[in-house]
Amino acid sequence: MLLCTAALWGGSFVIQKNAMDTMDPFMFNAYRFFIAALCLLPVRYFRRGNISIMKSADKTHMLFGSIIAGSIMFIAVAFQQIGIKFTTISNTGFITGLYIVFVPMIGIFIGHRYNHKIWLAILIACSGLYLLSGMSGFSMERGDFFVLVSAFFWGGHLIVIDHISHRHHPVAFAIRQFIVCGTLSMIMAILMGENMVITSGVEWFYILFSGAVAIAVGYTLQIYGQKVTPPSQTALIFSTESLFAALAGYLLLNETLGQKALIGCALMLGGSLMAQFYPPLNHRNTEPKALP
Repeated sequence: MLLCTAALWGGSFVIQKNAMDTMDPFMFNAYRFFIAALCLLPVRYFRRGNISIMKSADKTHMLFGSIIAGSIMFIAVAFQQIGIKFTTISNTGFITGLYIVFVPMIGIFIGHRYNHKIWLAILIACSGLYLLSGMSGFSMERGDFFVLVSAFFWGGHLIVIDHISHRHHPVAFAIRQFIVCGTLSMIMAILMGENMVITSGVEWFYILFSGAVAIAVGYTLQIYGQKVTPPSQTALIFSTESLFAALAGYLLLNETLGQKALIGCALMLGGSLMAQFYPPLNHRNTEPKALP
């Protein structure tokens, strides 16, 4: 599920970049997250399941959890969309992928303990991501800094989902965090005076594809997958997002990968597979708690 999520996100990366050529970032985020929530409402209606028998404590936990997760998501997507406007795709892909480093760093801060070999897996995956991006150096321009801030909050979002997802139905939780993110994005769009009118079919395509596929399907699969997968391993699997973006470029735009990029792909996959052997030593056992 997490690998499918990475594929969806990687395939939609070009759409996010192109959307910033004609739309404002907060408006784009508001519409696509509201679309994602609407797409999942029918699924939630036909899968009432545990939501009607939840204890009041669980309902309160879901409310505050969705507010926290949705707020962190809002900050992450905001910085990402703004940063994309001012930097290259290769820089954006590499810097965003740095959340594979931020996750264990945040995890250690909140009490997670790791086998020291997890850092070797992260180093291998980061090296591969660097090669795949095609970067020959690193300079912190304005756009790069915004994307770096975004990567930190994506790492925080993975940690939050890890602590929350096992207590709630994934679709019900996803809808709530999407609404929170969309609402905060709409408020910021209004405060920033952004144009809220969608003027073309192309813009509708960007919003609908990103909302229905990358967000509604992708983030829901993320919540399901993180029920049983520790955040450090999740982050390394998600690092293959750049690999799928490169594959989409080859299939859809006839872009080819050079030798260095292919080596990068191999290193990323190797680091991701290696990380599966080194979950947090004190990570909770989620599977017995997972909701159907």
